[in-house]
Amino acid sequence: MLQLKRIGELVLTTPALRLLRETWPQARITLVVSEACRELAPTLPRMDEVLGFHHKLRANRGLLRRLLTGRFDVCLDFTGTDRSALFSIASRARRRIAFEWARKGPLRRLVYQNFVQVQLSSMHTVDQMLELLRPVGMQIPDGETLPVLFVPTIADRRVNMLLRECGVSSSFALIHPGTAASEKYWLPERWAEVILHLQRRHGLPCILTGGADPEEQNHLRAIQTALAMLGDGPLPLPLVTLAGRLDLTLLTALVAQCSLAVCCDTAVMHMASAFKRPQISLFGPTNPFEWRPRHALSRVVHASSPQDSITSFTPDALLAPMSDIPSATVCREVDALLAFCETTQLPLESSVEVCPNPA
Repeated sequence: MLQLKRIGELVLTTPALRLLRETWPQARITLVVSEACRELAPTLPRMDEVLGFHHKLRANRGLLRRLLTGRFDVCLDFTGTDRSALFSIASRARRRIAFEWARKGPLRRLVYQNFVQVQLSSMHTVDQMLELLRPVGMQIPDGETLPVLFVPTIADRRVNMLLRECGVSSSFALIHPGTAASEKYWLPERWAEVILHLQRRHGLPCILTGGADPEEQNHLRAIQTALAMLGDGPLPLPLVTLAGRLDLTLLTALVAQCSLAVCCDTAVMHMASAFKRPQISLFGPTNPFEWRPRHALSRVVHASSPQDSITSFTPDALLAPMSDIPSATVCREVDALLAFCETTQLPLESSVEVCPNPA
């Protein structure tokens, strides 16, 4: 299987990975992912082999050698690019399957035996990924399927140790302001207002997460500067910054333990969805129809309708800049979601089951 896109797309492919494993429990399944996503391998439904793809083509000699020497019956290409077509050929699989939109270009037309038609703008991304399994006889489940991730035991222990070292011993809110696209950044001062609200109104320590990318690090520093300007003296509770300090497996384990996740349209949003954690997701220049979390503890705030969270999702939703979302709306949604958890007696602490060997 080939999924060479970003972390979020890989997480949204996990229901398809699980269905393959459950349907073919004895099969040997090899998954090829972007090298940046390879750290996520221990959290995925059980794969026999996870190989990394480098964006510099010359660095993929080992990957090509492994594919050429393997004995593959089926190759499922979730990516549909020229490079994934090359790896599909290298697999020498007797049957190669891709989405219809991958037919563009003369090379790709010759690579695959089956093309699966999906309406990209009218289906959730999870459902799109599952559709690729139909040609191999998979029974696609009904209903709104969620991503599937697991927490390895060692990652859970390391996160618990890290939390104790940071002085966080109970419920906490995870704040993930970063994203892969600069247009999806929310304003630093509004993040600061939400953090202060979480601490003062709800007594929740906040943990800032993110990557080591310079733009993301600058954004996090701007949030901390805004906090210093807005706050009247020291913060009432710990504000822990773990950005750039966690690999993807540890980040997954941390998300699984959070009492509330607040983030933009990014991979952490999909991680929180996998564990059904209470979450507030902010959308602006992207349509939540294709990407939104789909569980009862999710609230989506979209810049096109910024006064309340939205419950109706359409393929033709209007888009708007992130700056149109006021912090007051996010704070109200936090209050309503945490009140709902309290009313339904849902514990803020996670009860995610950890496992030494995901299956």
